[in-house]
Amino acid sequence: MLTILIILLFLFLLFTNINERFSVVNEGFIDINNIKNITKKISINRPIESENLKIVKNIVINELKEIGLFVEEQKFIKNNHQFSNIVAINKLENNCKYILLSAHIDSIKDNIESTIDSATSIAIILHLAKKLINDKPKYPLFIVFFDGEEAVDGPWSKDNTLFGSRYFVENLKYDIEFAYILDLIGGNFKNKIATFSNNIKSKPIIKELYELNKKYTNIIFENPEEFISNKIIEDDHIPFKENNINYVHLIPYNFPEFHHSINDNYNNVNWEYIEIFTKILYKNLLYV
Repeated sequence: MLTILIILLFLFLLFTNINERFSVVNEGFIDINNIKNITKKISINRPIESENLKIVKNIVINELKEIGLFVEEQKFIKNNHQFSNIVAINKLENNCKYILLSAHIDSIKDNIESTIDSATSIAIILHLAKKLINDKPKYPLFIVFFDGEEAVDGPWSKDNTLFGSRYFVENLKYDIEFAYILDLIGGNFKNKIATFSNNIKSKPIIKELYELNKKYTNIIFENPEEFISNKIIEDDHIPFKENNINYVHLIPYNFPEFHHSINDNYNNVNWEYIEIFTKILYKNLLYV
């Protein structure tokens, strides 16, 4: 009899945990106005070494410090250009694994706001960092905003891009349990996120992101059971892939139609897309 009661109690607790994890209730914890405000402040043309990029970096650094994170600029020189990644961490321990949230902070030079590429991702990460630290997830947070993701001199090539992410990975001092790399978030609902990844450890995370998304009317993640991509995207995930660091690359398979155009601005952001994405990622990060 005692054995049966113990089994029933175990099943009850298991069901309760699953329910809590996958239920999507009136999730007031996502302050979309906060994400909008941050996005608006940093939606300016910000190519490398520009005054505008310095302004955006200072805004981001102040936001990170207000959250209570340890923040530093990771400065370096490559191809005769000066770069600096923004690096933040909420717990300084040598024998500790971290969850990394990342996006690039620079833009192309063509005098466009580059809001979805990638101001929205930065704003989402800042909002999530504040909430997650208060809610104490399983792993401490590590945040990095990469400089020099866009092509620096001439057209896109492997030798002309991804300077910040390459430098960060080459000089990584901490153990990353999992890295989330965000880009181009907030376009049309047809711009579904493909969750590109590198190994079997990412499969449960990819599946969970899609399962959480099924609770909503609008689906923004590709179904991992049905969608198989042979598309190669050159982005900040590549240094992680090359160094066998577990990651999920959260980027639409089909880029927004205004990618790298003057229409990539604050007025063209799909805020419902942003809100759904942020709620899903928050729930996933609490339990990863």
